[in-house]
Amino acid sequence: MKSTLSCYVSIDLDGGDGKIIVADKQQILIISIGLSAITLRNFFSDLNALYTYKKTKFKLEHYGSADYYLFVRDSNVIRIEEVRKPGGRDIYKFNLMDFLHALEKGFQRFFAKLRHDGVLPLNNDKDDYMYPVNKDVTNSFDKFSKIVKQ
Repeated sequence: MKSTLSCYVSIDLDGGDGKIIVADKQQILIISIGLSAITLRNFFSDLNALYTYKKTKFKLEHYGSADYYLFVRDSNVIRIEEVRKPGGRDIYKFNLMDFLHALEKGFQRFFAKLRHDGVLPLNNDKDDYMYPVNKDVTNSFDKFSKIVKQ
């Protein structure tokens, strides 16, 4: 059965903040990220660990905010809790593989656009540690993509 999930990725290359939007017919999850150079590298690594059962849960923090996202694997379901401080919590549930494939496709489109626009591959002067799509981020995504496509 074909997945009904869609994913859209937007990252401000000047500031590093971004949004990952994952949606189906019943729910729309908007993941706000800050410091993309750090957040995305860790996010892809944690998703790999979740997929391979090296972890069953992980926390994704939005730098500059007390809000965070808790990703929990329960068999073939991923539950994402968006926790807002000082209070509030929203819970989203997706089929794990559909979620991972949607993310992979969304980021493939995002990186393809950056290649089309001439941003990727990065010049040496742009590949510093804090650039939002540095080589650490793209390498981490490539490892994630390879695992998801197996």
